[in-house]
Amino acid sequence: MFISPMLLDESSVPPEDYANVITELKLDGIRLIYSNLSGIPRLYTKEKKDVTALFPEITNIDLPSGTVLDGEVISANGDNKPDYDRLMKRYMSNQVLREIPVQYVAFDIMFYNGKQITTFPLIKRKSILSQVIPTDTISIVTSQWIEGNSKSYFQVIKDYGLEGIVVKNPRSKYKIGKRSTDWLKIINENYRRSEGFCKKPVWNIQWKTRKDREKLYEMYRKMMRN
Repeated sequence: MFISPMLLDESSVPPEDYANVITELKLDGIRLIYSNLSGIPRLYTKEKKDVTALFPEITNIDLPSGTVLDGEVISANGDNKPDYDRLMKRYMSNQVLREIPVQYVAFDIMFYNGKQITTFPLIKRKSILSQVIPTDTISIVTSQWIEGNSKSYFQVIKDYGLEGIVVKNPRSKYKIGKRSTDWLKIINENYRRSEGFCKKPVWNIQWKTRKDREKLYEMYRKMMRN
């Protein structure tokens, strides 16, 4: 069963360090709905295309029947960063399945135990999501998030040459098929997918502080779980 995903609004204004928001890394991948209402898992793009057969390592993970997730499928490169071009090679051909593994990063849950929970506040859905995703696999993981600190996190993301961040209202409902300012994406203006990740080489980055560098590394390490 396909569920149309909630859409993000976009902000061109750098975020402030509001305390009561959820801040997540924006991943450069393909938005996918994981649907397992009938006991048979399916994967759909936001355009409703069934891509289940393309990502067997995701659907082979045993998740409870009656679950529908929202997330992003990514493929990491040698620098352990999401690489969209690499993901597209995998998307176009299963012949490179072993050479180009993927990972599904789930950031929301719409159905749990067969019941729709989209009216639950996001912070509660996050808690439920953490109980659903197994911890003994890297094929499906939960998106890591922090409270507040959006401005500081965004600066570190820019320095590291990543795509951007998503700032969410922790009390927000999941609005199926609708765009909402409850979820805002803020894009790194220096990010250029066609040249990898950034207009300037990643290894030439001058970090503002060692603390910020270690902070991002720890966040990203948890996200990738390796």
